[in-house]
Amino acid sequence: MESEQKVNREQLLRKIMEYKFYVNDLTLYLDTHPNDRKALALHNEYVEKLNEVTKEYEKMYGPLTVETVMESWEWARDLWPWQRGVNR
Repeated sequence: MESEQKVNREQLLRKIMEYKFYVNDLTLYLDTHPNDRKALALHNEYVEKLNEVTKEYEKMYGPLTVETVMESWEWARDLWPWQRGVNR
């Protein structure tokens, strides 16, 4: 069970990183091509996917960033995602 949970956690983190890359890349493109509606639609799609997978991760494992902390600072006592050592 613990190894399954670790795999799921790593999969979610990998998806978050992928979606962040897509969003950042499309943002840079849109800086120079602001009228590209197809790119804007794709950007918005990946922002939505990023938000969904981030919420899923945070529901299961706690916040990834300080911006999503609402109720308590207890999250700071756990290891940070990069301290967990995502295997590649």
